[in-house]
Amino acid sequence: MTRYVTLEEQTWQPADVLGLQMDRCLLWEGQHGVFAGFFKMPRGMSIPAHRHPDWVQILVLSGKMQVEEGANTRTIGAGDYYFVEPGDMHVETALEDTLLLVVAEDDRKATRGQPSPF
Repeated sequence: MTRYVTLEEQTWQPADVLGLQMDRCLLWEGQHGVFAGFFKMPRGMSIPAHRHPDWVQILVLSGKMQVEEGANTRTIGAGDYYFVEPGDMHVETALEDTLLLVVAEDDRKATRGQPSPF
């Protein structure tokens, strides 16, 4: 069955992402091996160096952020997208209040049945 989440139906809740509190609106989780959700990163929030066991793709819906991977630093804004390969170490910092769409592989076996932080 098709699933719809209208603006009025969006439910925002705090989520712990690597020890940081972010607002998250869960769109899809638990089936088909994929997680999808909106995340709000307030200006100045920095997610410290981390890696993911599976792929993650991020679309910036509004705002601007900086992504650091080793010696490479990119500034991305509304409409920009990036794909993180499994194991790639990176740091993400919101340069403005930023709204993200995050879609990631959701391997429940690896997390022992716990939902993905993304």
